[in-house]
Amino acid sequence: MSFSSPQSDVRDLEVLRRCRQGDVRAFAELVDRYKNGVFRLMFQWVRQKEIAEELAQDVFLKAHRDLGNFRGDAKFSTWLYQIALNRCRDHWRSRKRRPEVPVEAPILATEPAKSPASDAELQAKEEGARLRRALDSLPEIYREALTLRYFSDLSHEEIAAISGEGLSNVKMRVARGLAQLRKKLEGC
Repeated sequence: MSFSSPQSDVRDLEVLRRCRQGDVRAFAELVDRYKNGVFRLMFQWVRQKEIAEELAQDVFLKAHRDLGNFRGDAKFSTWLYQIALNRCRDHWRSRKRRPEVPVEAPILATEPAKSPASDAELQAKEEGARLRRALDSLPEIYREALTLRYFSDLSHEEIAAISGEGLSNVKMRVARGLAQLRKKLEGC
């Protein structure tokens, strides 16, 4: 998911110009353009649809509120994803301070019976959960790098622009993160 193209960069600047001139519908164009990518990033961090939607909404509210601070030194998409990444970091840190206790929903007798999952589906689900637990246990810098690279499908260059880190740092964090992830998965 490359988050920007030269054509969209030009369109973004035009829409931003209209926003600054008071066009209230202009910002909605930016939201429409980037809402899926921002939501996907949030969902990869929290894995709960409702929370991801709330966090994505927070990102767009902050972006709208801070439009006057956007100087145009970077692409709008880079600036927006920086806001999104910072929101993810804040959420992750607050979650670590206040661990969430999963609430089991009661099974009602009126729920329709689900068809049994195949062995392959169950195994894939278990592998996905195992991968998530291993990823969640990594230090933040590696978890973040791997999430952006493999779950949000951003290039090393895009991650460097968003995070403000050097390209070699990003590549190193992805490589070290993968090495640590492999070790954790081998130990499971």
